Amino acid sequence: MEEARTAYAYTYRVKHLEQAEAWHQTKRLTEYVTAVRDHATSLPPGQERTEIEAWLAFTDARLQHLTESAAAPKLPTPPKPSGDDLKPFLGHWSPYGPRSY
Repeated sequence: MEEARTAYAYTYRVKHLEQAEAWHQTKRLTEYVTAVRDHATSLPPGQERTEIEAWLAFTDARLQHLTESAAAPKLPTPPKPSGDDLKPFLGHWSPYGPRSY
């Protein structure tokens, strides 16, 4: 059973390697926001510029969150596995005990 829990934890952590994706998403979004910001500065004052500036404020907050996620990679702690979570790692054994088939 302990081997199944270890395999479950490993699989959980592999599935949750979000730091790399967060880093790539942050990089792409930063480039896009920079281009939009450059475009906005060329617009005359008005509704279009105001709407773009509101969007930029939103994306700045989102970028801040993504930057924090990407900057501090952490090993995810898997939740306590249920019997069903352990099934793929137990082979022919039941996660509910010998009389639970």
